[in-house]
Amino acid sequence: MNDKSICLFVKGNRESGMGHIVRSWTLAVELSMRGLDVGFETEEATPGYHYLKDRLHPTMRLNDFEHKYDCVIVDLENGPTRELLLDARTKFDTVIVVGGVGFPIHDQTAIDELVDLQIYQSVIVTNPTSATNSISGPEYIILNQDYLAGRNIYPTLVSQDALIIMGGADPHNLTPVVSSKLLASFNGYRPSVKAIFGPASHVTLLPDGVERVIAPPSLVRNLCSAKFAVSALGMTTYEAACIGVPTASICWSPDHSATADELERLGVTVNLGLWSEPHWGKLATFVDKMHNKSAWEKMSEAGRELVDGRGCARVASAIEEIL
Repeated sequence: MNDKSICLFVKGNRESGMGHIVRSWTLAVELSMRGLDVGFETEEATPGYHYLKDRLHPTMRLNDFEHKYDCVIVDLENGPTRELLLDARTKFDTVIVVGGVGFPIHDQTAIDELVDLQIYQSVIVTNPTSATNSISGPEYIILNQDYLAGRNIYPTLVSQDALIIMGGADPHNLTPVVSSKLLASFNGYRPSVKAIFGPASHVTLLPDGVERVIAPPSLVRNLCSAKFAVSALGMTTYEAACIGVPTASICWSPDHSATADELERLGVTVNLGLWSEPHWGKLATFVDKMHNKSAWEKMSEAGRELVDGRGCARVASAIEEIL
């Protein structure tokens, strides 16, 4: 039993998306199960705040600014600034940063100097880090146990469904565009197509033949019935990989694209390029490829080999070791 107290500082909104909130919640549940005292700090009146408030366990805190914590875990888009870290060092004995899946970091030098542990969940780290206080790799992808269960039942549920998932926010409102392009890519057949709108997305009209799914509590059920997905490069790509769903990924930034290139090299996704000018011809080729049983099986297995669904436990153990 560990009696340390941990605060997770995280944001979930249209600018940051919802991936940071979802994985922080998942990590908090694991840490709480190990006996640690856990709370959150986040901006109020945001999708991330409401997500946490709706799921808060009775033993957890949300924006209790009077409570004294031993440790802070910072999970922010582009990482924390030096000013934030200097402030954190005056308030907490231990400072930890959780990094994402391909976004540029504000100040890696400050993180190296001021943070006790860095955790980067990606096949590559686009910002060189201090080797002495960092762990990285897809084995540290933080996914809840639903995805581990989903990968076990996926072979019995997979159908011809196609999913469109532009993340928790879809900051560039690409869902209708991707829907139209995907429909145009089908050659002689029409599977069921579902477009997922995250809790921070603007819900918009879609072309005929595309079903809207608004802010599901988890993507597991939809992924478990999908043959493939078109996704924004991010946590969704890794969630799909864990279950075994091949993806074609659209990138929000050049750093995302570098990550997607590596995932494509590993056979897990197809990089459609930056959101401003996606490679739609490559999408059509990907859709055709999904008709080929051996090609589909190869991509599905590559994802399952890369992400085994046990990263949250590994991250929690690494945190316990330094407390």
